[in-house]
Amino acid sequence: MGSLALEGDNHDQPLQVVMFPFLAFGHIFPFVHLSNALAVNGVKVTFLTLPSLVPKIRLSLDSNVPILSYKLAPIDGLPSDVCTTNGCSEVLAELLRQAMDATRPQIAKILAKLSPQVVVFDAIQCWVPEVAELLGIKSVYFSIFNAITVASTILFGLTPHQKPSLWRLRLPPRELISVYLRVKPYEVRGMLSNAHGSGSEASNFSRLVSSVARSDAIAVRSTYEVEAPSIKYLSSQCRKPVLPTGVLLPKGPAGDLEPKLAEWLNKFPKGTVVFCSFGSESYLSVKQMKELVVGLEMTRFPFLAVLNTTADTPKVKKQELEAEIGEKAGGRGMVCSGWVNQPLIMRHPAVGCSINHGGWSSIVEAAEGGCQLVMLPVKGDQYPNTKLMVMQLRAAVQINRRAWDGWFTRKAVRKAVRAVMVEGSKKGKVVRANNSKLREILQQEGLQEDYTKGFITMLTELVASP
Repeated sequence: MGSLALEGDNHDQPLQVVMFPFLAFGHIFPFVHLSNALAVNGVKVTFLTLPSLVPKIRLSLDSNVPILSYKLAPIDGLPSDVCTTNGCSEVLAELLRQAMDATRPQIAKILAKLSPQVVVFDAIQCWVPEVAELLGIKSVYFSIFNAITVASTILFGLTPHQKPSLWRLRLPPRELISVYLRVKPYEVRGMLSNAHGSGSEASNFSRLVSSVARSDAIAVRSTYEVEAPSIKYLSSQCRKPVLPTGVLLPKGPAGDLEPKLAEWLNKFPKGTVVFCSFGSESYLSVKQMKELVVGLEMTRFPFLAVLNTTADTPKVKKQELEAEIGEKAGGRGMVCSGWVNQPLIMRHPAVGCSINHGGWSSIVEAAEGGCQLVMLPVKGDQYPNTKLMVMQLRAAVQINRRAWDGWFTRKAVRKAVRAVMVEGSKKGKVVRANNSKLREILQQEGLQEDYTKGFITMLTELVASP
């Protein structure tokens, strides 16, 4: 397809966009998917990342999208081989954020040389709008989260220098009150887990708030069909364009399923396997993982659980988890660790249920793949995502947990799974019906293309604005 031309004085120039994600795979690949959608529709896209990540990104990125590399500055305490947050402790993740901050002069030079009309950036790089403004470039904060997560910053009534409070969280505006009813203490702590930085460093939360406040526009990875109240609320409160991109699911997962896992899954009837995974950056305690595995055994359904620990987990705890690895329940269960191709697993015919942490990508991949959803949020945006799915859309169930500390029991795991997997369950009937409606939206022919074209139109209008 030919390049999309801008109207006005630059009518002979294509719309040029630079994509600048943070160094976390859960952030990188939504940027990849947005890049692909734009490139197919004639936008000239350039993707920025580290040299070591180019081979992995290149596998999924449109061949017409060039990748430009930048280098991280050396930071005391940050090993030179750490290039993403995958498996990082919070201490290392903070050092990685500091290293990203130190790239500011380098990124400024790249943007000055490329001279795009728009730079699409991640919340961690909250300094991008200031750099872009000096260069006459429009900045768009792309939330790899959904609209309700960004709306939460408005719900708290915060500026970049204010701190969140329980009072603000318990008194949301009427538009979203159903999502925030009956907030428990452990949920509050989880939602505010990113609200405090270390020492003088900016927290993830303050970076997000700053990005919302200082960007020229906000892009959210969602649709009106799924999140109309949150998108409308954002639009009314932010006083700047809010651009829905669609959920940006790839047309088909890349790669092949590991033969060992494929062989194991092939043994079971359609829709019977419970798949449990918490992404690359969310972790349960080893004690809770062991409780989870016992709960999965009690469901009487086949299960595949992918359980990981952080790099700084004590050796004795890692050994406890290693003892859980392998087949369980006479071959009916499988526990493994490391990276797996989650989208492919959730599209396998045998898989019928996903227990996940409530990351937005995991939610939409599971729903689109035909899985029932059982939510077990761990931190940050995962809590409002869970509220959206359980309370507003009623398309998922949540594992019941102790109010003050979030502890869950094996019996709670069993109850939640069987609620959505056993046909006779009254609650499960409602949830399954709503899950099916959500899947129809996600699979609706042409919907993503409509959102992509609408997004490009809004970008073009943004560039033409003063």
